[in-house]
Amino acid sequence: MKLNTTFFAALLLNASLTSFAALVPDLHGRNPPFKPTTTTLTTSQSASSATSSAPPAATSSAQSINAATLQDMQTIHERRLTSIIGALASPNSIPAWLSTLGADGKWPDSEVDYTTGCAARRANWPAQTHWQRILVMTGAWHGGIAGGDQYVKNDTLHAAISLAMDYWFGRDLTNLACMDLGGTSACPCDNADNSLWNTNWYSNIILIPGLAGQTCLMLNDTLTATQLSNCARMTGRSYGTFDHYINGIGYLTGANTLDVAKMGIDSSLLNLNVSMLTDAYRRVHSELSIKTQVKADGIRPDGSFGQHEGILYNGNYGKDYVNDILDLEVAAAGTQFAAGADSKTAFATLFSGNKWMIYRNTLTGVLHWDFSALGRFISFPVIDKQATGSIKINLTEVTQLGTGWSSSPLTSFASSLSKGSDSANAGNLLGNNMFYDNDYMVHRGRNYVSTLKMYSSRTQNTECTNLQNPFGFHLSDGVLYTYLRGNEYEDISAAWDWNLIPGITVDYGATPLNCDGTAASGVEAFVGGVSTGQVGVAAMRYTNPNTTALHWQKAWFFLQDDVQHVMVSGVASSSGAPVYSVLDQRLHNGSIMVDGSAQRQSNSTTALSLWHGDVGYSFPKPASLSVQFGNKTGNWSSIGTSTQPASAVDLFAAWIQHTSLNTSIEYTTFPGTTYSTFNSKRSQLRVQTIQNDQNISAIFDQKHNTAMAIFWNSVGGSVTFTPASNCAPLTIAANSNIALVYDLDGQKVTVSDPSQNLTSVQVTLTTGNQGKKPTGWGSSRSKTLKFQLPTNTTAGKSVALSV
Repeated sequence: MKLNTTFFAALLLNASLTSFAALVPDLHGRNPPFKPTTTTLTTSQSASSATSSAPPAATSSAQSINAATLQDMQTIHERRLTSIIGALASPNSIPAWLSTLGADGKWPDSEVDYTTGCAARRANWPAQTHWQRILVMTGAWHGGIAGGDQYVKNDTLHAAISLAMDYWFGRDLTNLACMDLGGTSACPCDNADNSLWNTNWYSNIILIPGLAGQTCLMLNDTLTATQLSNCARMTGRSYGTFDHYINGIGYLTGANTLDVAKMGIDSSLLNLNVSMLTDAYRRVHSELSIKTQVKADGIRPDGSFGQHEGILYNGNYGKDYVNDILDLEVAAAGTQFAAGADSKTAFATLFSGNKWMIYRNTLTGVLHWDFSALGRFISFPVIDKQATGSIKINLTEVTQLGTGWSSSPLTSFASSLSKGSDSANAGNLLGNNMFYDNDYMVHRGRNYVSTLKMYSSRTQNTECTNLQNPFGFHLSDGVLYTYLRGNEYEDISAAWDWNLIPGITVDYGATPLNCDGTAASGVEAFVGGVSTGQVGVAAMRYTNPNTTALHWQKAWFFLQDDVQHVMVSGVASSSGAPVYSVLDQRLHNGSIMVDGSAQRQSNSTTALSLWHGDVGYSFPKPASLSVQFGNKTGNWSSIGTSTQPASAVDLFAAWIQHTSLNTSIEYTTFPGTTYSTFNSKRSQLRVQTIQNDQNISAIFDQKHNTAMAIFWNSVGGSVTFTPASNCAPLTIAANSNIALVYDLDGQKVTVSDPSQNLTSVQVTLTTGNQGKKPTGWGSSRSKTLKFQLPTNTTAGKSVALSV
C-alpha cells in the first residue's frame, strides 16, 4: 500500500493531528514531553543529526515534505508493511474468530481473558490476544499473508476489524497514571471506568500500543478520523515516555528504547510526521551503540547484551533488540534514515557475541539460546514459544541486512547457523571466549558447548519479575551447562532442584529461595577470566550476598582436546548446611557408571570416576560422590506465569560433598566422550596440578605444554613446575592478582585482570640452573613481561605478550 498523501494532508489540514503533543499529555500530570513545531525536513537533514528530545507535531501538509524525503518515507513504509506481515501467524483461525466476535467488538471471555487492572496477570497479559487477533486479521485483509488471499480487501473482515478496534478504543485507559502506577492511589484497583490496563508498565507502554500501531499502519487510509486519532493517542503517549522516569523500570534503555522508537516510526509513517520519524531514528541510532558503563543496558564492548542493570540477556531482551534493529534498518536501508558506521559496528559486535551463546537441539533441529543468556525466562517451557522456544531471529533478515551493510559478522552468523549440525555446536564454532563485561565464559568443542555463568560486584545474578523465576538465586553461582545433543536442560526447570543447579558450589538449602530474595549484585570484584581464543581459565571468588554465610574460590580450566579441569579452594561456611559442588543436573540419558559399575539406584559413595550421558568425571583423590536419578514432577505455575500443566521428567544429578571445608578439591571433566573413550582419555591424562589453595590455583597441561594459573592474592605470588623430565624447573611470578595462560610452545603469555582494577601487571618467568630452558630463551634464564592492562571500556579483557 502506498502512502495516501492527499488523504493525510487533508486530515492534517483539518487539524485532527495538528498538535501531536496535545494528544499526549505527559505521565502523572507533568508538562507535555515534546513541543509542536512546523519544522520542515530537507534532504540535507538526517536522522542522526536530530537533537530534539522528542518529536514535534505532525508536518502541516504533505506539500511541506520535499520529494526525496517523501520517497524515503514511502520506501520505509512499504518495507515496514512487509516486515509486519511477514511475522504474522497463520490466518487459518480467522473464520472461527469472525464467528464468535460479538456485536460489541468483543470476543467471549472463554476465548479472550479481558481481566483488567489489579486482577490481571502481570506477565504476558492475556488480554493482548484481542489485539493479536486483530493484527492477523488486518494482515489478511491488507494482503501478503500466506494462505490469506481470500481475505484481501474483504469488506466483512474489515468491518470486524473496525468493530474489534473500536471496542478496545472505547475501553482504552483514560487515567494516564495507570500506564505505570496501576494499583496505587494514583490509579486505584477499583478501576471505576472499567478501562483496560495492567499493573505491569510494559503492557501499557509497549505491548498493546505496539500491536495497535502496526494494525493502524496496515489499515492506513481506511481508518476513520476517530480511529486515526485513537491510534495516535495510544502510540503517542508511549513515545512521550522517553526521557521520563517510568515506575517499575526507570528510564527507557536497551530493547525497551527500540520497542518504543519503533512505535514512533510506525506512527510517523501513518501520520506523515517527518520530525517524529527523524527523532525516532535518532533514538534508535543513539541506542545502537556500545554501552560502556558498569551494569549498562544494551550492547557491551565484549558482544554481550545487558538489561535490567547487570543481567546477561542476549537471549531475551537482546533478541528483541536484534529483531527491532533488523526491522528498522532493513526498512531504512538506502535512505537518509539509515544507520551510520558506528551503529553498524555496534550491531556487528552484538552478533559476534551472539554466535557463542547459541546451541542446537539435534533432536528437533531447533536453535536455542544458552539458558544463562535467558535470565528469568528459564521459567517457560519450550511450548510457550517464549525466549526458551528458539532463538527467534529471522536469519534471512540477518543475511539481508548484513549483505546490504557488507557486514561479515552478520552474514557469517546467518550462514553458519543455517547449516545443520550433528551436535549441539551450532555453526561448528570452536574455541574459547571470555565475556568480561558480564562474567561469562563459553567453550565450544567439536561436539559440545560448555557455558559458564558467574557474577561479581559489577553484575547481577538474575531477577524475579512478574513472579517469574522466584527460585533462581543461584543461577550465576558458577553455573556450568554442557550441551551435547542439545536437549539436556530443556523443559526441566519446573521439576529440578534449584539448590543443585549445574556447576554451582552451594551450602545446600541455606539460602531462602523466594522472589524477593532472587536478584542480587555480587559481593566480590575478583571474577572473570583469561582467554587465548583457543583455551581459557575462569575465576570466581564468591561470598553469598544474601547470607554472607558461604565463601569459596573456584577456577575452571578449559583445555585443548575437550578436557576441563575444576579447582575449588578457600571454602568457608557458617550456615551448618552441607556444602556441595554440583557436577550436573540434567535429563537422565542412559547408563550411569561409577568406578566402572552401572548404577541401578540413587546412592552416595566414595568414587574416583563417574560417567553419564557422554560426559565423564575423574577425581584424582577419592571424592564423596552422590548420584540421584529418576522421575521428578514440577508445576510451571510455581516458577512463573506459564499455564502449562505439571510436567514429569527423568532427571540425573550428581554432586561432590565437601566433607572437610579446609581441604581443596579438584576434578577433571571430559565432555562429548563415549564411556570407552572416557576411560582411555582418563588413563592417559597429563594434567599436572601445580597448586590448589586459597592463594593460587594452577595446572600444567603437559600434552600441550601450557601452564595456567589464577593468582588470587592482591600481591600476586609464584608457582614452580617442571615442564618435562629433561627441562629446568620453571617459575611463574606475578606482582598482582591475575589470570594467566603461558603457552610454552608458542612462547606467549596471555593475562587478564578479573578484578578490573589494575592498570598494569608484571610477570616474571625464571628457570632453574639445571635442565633445558624454554625454546628461544637464548642464554637468559629469566624473562620479565610488563603488561599494560585494558581499563575503562575494556577492563578485564585478555592481553598477550611474546616472551
